[in-house]
Amino acid sequence: MGRRILKRLTLYFFNGLLVILPLAGTLYLLQYFYRLVNDWGVGWLPERSSGLPWLSDLMELPGAGILLILAVVTLTGMFARWFAVKKLIDGMEAVISRIPLVKGVYGTLKDTMHSFFGDKTSFDTVVFVTVADSKRIGFLTVKEPRFRTADGKEYVGVYFPQSMQFAGDLHWFEADRVEVLDLSVDEALRIVLSAGIAGK
Repeated sequence: MGRRILKRLTLYFFNGLLVILPLAGTLYLLQYFYRLVNDWGVGWLPERSSGLPWLSDLMELPGAGILLILAVVTLTGMFARWFAVKKLIDGMEAVISRIPLVKGVYGTLKDTMHSFFGDKTSFDTVVFVTVADSKRIGFLTVKEPRFRTADGKEYVGVYFPQSMQFAGDLHWFEADRVEVLDLSVDEALRIVLSAGIAGK
């Protein structure tokens, strides 16, 4: 009798974990990013001693930092479409492109952001590729071959996220070895990052 009760309590405990952990993890991540972004925004606001106490009072409002960052980013995007600002940005990038190391970091970050939010996103094609004796789900991030090997073959780039973590590797395959899947990016990410557990 006691063993049966213990077994039932253990079952209840693990069922509780299945309910609580996804919720707690989601809330924790949301709270973490909220504090991170909000603190950035609040850090931009002047201190009360600056003579703008009404502006400093904004720091007391919940989410004031996030609202400030959203406003700044939106206004930047609006101004960036102006001809004069475009020329200014082009000039700034021309200077950056001449600075060793800095140009590599800036170029990588810019290309990465454009791959997610630009007019032509890179993570929009889910593919199925043979690797050794198995198949892997990946994302066709380099769709147009950028180089040719000595034997005349051209390769496209496939990014493979790693399961149970936010990391991955880029591999190169001949285009005819890459099979496009009728699968959304969100669904493919859930399958890969959860090691196939999610989406059942």
